[in-house]
Amino acid sequence: MTRGVRTLFVALTVAVSLLVTGTVMALTLGGVGNADGNGTGPQALADPGDPAHWTPQRMSRAKPRDPRADEGPPAPIAPPSPSGAPTGRGPLPDIVAEAKPPPVRADEVPRPYSGNTGTIAVGKLFFEAPDGPSACSGTVVADPKYPGRSNLVWTAGHCVHAGRGGTWFTSMQFVPAFNSSGQATLDNLGNPGPVAPFGQWWATSMATSDQWRAGGTNTSSPATAYDYAVVEVRNPDRSARSLEEVVGHAVPVWFDAPRDLARASAYGYPQDPPYDGLRMYGCTQDPRRMTVDPGVPPLLRIGCSMTAGASGGGWYANGPDGPLRLIGNSALSGAGHTWIAGPYLGQDARRMLENLKRKR
Repeated sequence: MTRGVRTLFVALTVAVSLLVTGTVMALTLGGVGNADGNGTGPQALADPGDPAHWTPQRMSRAKPRDPRADEGPPAPIAPPSPSGAPTGRGPLPDIVAEAKPPPVRADEVPRPYSGNTGTIAVGKLFFEAPDGPSACSGTVVADPKYPGRSNLVWTAGHCVHAGRGGTWFTSMQFVPAFNSSGQATLDNLGNPGPVAPFGQWWATSMATSDQWRAGGTNTSSPATAYDYAVVEVRNPDRSARSLEEVVGHAVPVWFDAPRDLARASAYGYPQDPPYDGLRMYGCTQDPRRMTVDPGVPPLLRIGCSMTAGASGGGWYANGPDGPLRLIGNSALSGAGHTWIAGPYLGQDARRMLENLKRKR
């Protein structure tokens, strides 16, 4: 193990110690961002800087990012069905399809996180925002340009760029299958390897939609329909092995998926109470529609109690050929934390990914 990797592991151990005592962790390496919030195309990042940037005090100030929709007081949370999955259905009438979905309590994902369910591809993003250290969730996705060798992470646009009048975020790092072993507890902080079982991957470039950069806000707006992003990372040991090869799984993105899917599952690392950001959770329900503006595509929405920190986490559904595919990402939640919503991935999302691929 190199001196640099040992330093990162020590920093991770300190950060987890802070988190389990009531703070929030952010672990990244220094980078360079573009201050022009109105720029176009992917943002290239410089090589990471000094890990000493991440002092315990700085890590303890990290906050999850989560745009909120303005709604009424919290509604009671209902437990999931015993099977954990809704029954099949046909297309719902518009008035029902647009209605607020029944609330569902998020289930903790069993450890170790598994490639069979795709949860091994979920992880945490840590980065610097203008208001300080921040955290989101993300998913390893397949790269059509490099089959079997993807270095791409799908997340929310608000996890890489501040939106209207804002900037690109910096010092971004992805930790796949974060805490898959469950050892990030007060009882075992001496072995940080299982906390980051596949290492800490530094971002080299990232892209989001033009709509999010131009119009994104911290509440629901037309730009929420385009609140998605993709981050390209590199191996922390600078070897040629890709993120997909190291993790062992990458989820294909399903653009233009049917809107009447009978089942969708959203995963992430919620950090606001009652959650602590150490554990992955998921919710499963039939996705409904949510119109934020008549001029943009409706969002997908499911009942879910996950809080801030789950933003950017992937939404999965069974593809026409059976295996799980990514159909969206968490981008917006209700004030009462009874539902979450995310953009529908249509041709605009496909063009964003293609734009990043052309720059490589």
